[in-house]
Amino acid sequence: MQKNKTIWVLLRSHVVALPPIMTVLQCLLELNQFKVGFISTQASGLIHEDLEEYIVDQKHNVNKINRIINYLEYRALVNKTLDKHLKSEDLVWVGSLDTALACKGLGFFAKNPYVLHLHELYDTHQDKLKSIKNIAQNAKHVVVPELNRAGILQVWLALKNRPIVLPNKPYRHPRKKNLEPTHELTRNILQEYKTDKPIILYQGHIGGDRNLMPIAEAMRELPEYEFWLLGPDHGYAEKLVATSPNVKYVGSVPAPYHLEITSYASIGIMSYDLINLNNLYCAPNKVWEYIGFGIPFLSNDCLSLREFDSFSLICDFEKNNIVNFIKKFLVKMDILSSHCNSYYDDLNIKNIILDLVG
Repeated sequence: MQKNKTIWVLLRSHVVALPPIMTVLQCLLELNQFKVGFISTQASGLIHEDLEEYIVDQKHNVNKINRIINYLEYRALVNKTLDKHLKSEDLVWVGSLDTALACKGLGFFAKNPYVLHLHELYDTHQDKLKSIKNIAQNAKHVVVPELNRAGILQVWLALKNRPIVLPNKPYRHPRKKNLEPTHELTRNILQEYKTDKPIILYQGHIGGDRNLMPIAEAMRELPEYEFWLLGPDHGYAEKLVATSPNVKYVGSVPAPYHLEITSYASIGIMSYDLINLNNLYCAPNKVWEYIGFGIPFLSNDCLSLREFDSFSLICDFEKNNIVNFIKKFLVKMDILSSHCNSYYDDLNIKNIILDLVG
């Protein structure tokens, strides 16, 4: 099948750090209707006859001067590549606000249809959001991961049309519980922390902006469970582990291998301090990672998570509430797990992306 149209996916970031863009790439390639050009700072790791990658290696966590150099180098790669290969029928998928900033003013914005993919609300970075307002207003579609964010960004960016919601559901998910580990790190964790107790799992960054202490304190009254912390520690894990002997920091595992640990959990944890609108209307990848395994979750009251109430329990994060709510999981686990799987299966990511690029 001859493919005359190329979808150019631009991302000034490591794709492993932004799973929704990996979903876009995987979906576009599986649709088998387009060629895909990927211009980024890290190779996707995907192999496909219709995929061409253009990569500029950049260091992260650098000083201000090197950050400017990074932006200019990435911008130059995009400009050079698209100037050489972009056709009038092609579509450009701008993978993040940061990517849009690096590409601001390049010719493709005026010549080709493009999709702008925004992952956060940026209410604490209003200057950055305002700086891409014109790009958003002229996009074929603006894409966001959550409905409340769509409405808010429509107002803030003065968009004629409401952004399209593309939830952060991964395109590929193992779905099978208790996976056999394939990575040395996951193998070591499962050997060292092997337990017959049900596992309550928090996965993600472990820092002071994620209020996990009430859960750790609740574990004193839930000795029949273990509470595992999985992810990068920002100096918070030691305090949590010291709270109760059944709280364990198991370390950090690179994606997607962390799912091998997730597959052993019985209950997932979501926690976001309600310090800004971005947290109040959070759109975490881990919701979909949990429910793909049929794992219900416990969350503090982030308004965006109420849509998952058929398989989650939402409460104020206070010790007694958490103890009571976790005990409720015991009697409803089979029903909640069934609702997780049904909800996961009902969302067709492929159709959403096909509509966006069609």
